[in-house]
Amino acid sequence: MPLLQFYINPSQLSLAEKEELSKTLTDFYAQLMPDFFVDIIFNELPYDSFFIGGKPTNGKFVRFTADHIAVNWDKEKDTERAKMYLNWLGGVFKERFEPKGWTWEFHVTESDRNLWRIQSLVPPLVGSEEMKLWVEAGNVVMYWPDRTLGSGRWWVTTTFQRNP
Repeated sequence: MPLLQFYINPSQLSLAEKEELSKTLTDFYAQLMPDFFVDIIFNELPYDSFFIGGKPTNGKFVRFTADHIAVNWDKEKDTERAKMYLNWLGGVFKERFEPKGWTWEFHVTESDRNLWRIQSLVPPLVGSEEMKLWVEAGNVVMYWPDRTLGSGRWWVTTTFQRNP
């Protein structure tokens, strides 16, 4: 799951712009994981509460953070992949914010996957057979191995609707 957060001033982005950014980001992550893993929050901070360098941003600055949880980069092997992601993300922002005369800043943090739960369940690994159940259902699926069906078979008990 990535938890993606924008920090902006009120009405800095329209609903249509937020929806378009959300779709662009979700589509990118959905190449690797279920789209319902992608959480996006637009934090609208009052003009008197958002400062850069001691000065109010006045609706001309966007701060973005991405907390990666479902998948983390191997810091020794994935340097190139991380650069590609950062370049792609920078391009997304440049295309949308530069024409408005805005500046932006972003960073990525990685959380320990072992400390993450959805509906109190341990999410399956991305790419696993169990994850395929979640992708197919489009939602969280409670499952456990069914020993009577043999190895690799799963008995699905319940699906939880995460996004009503």
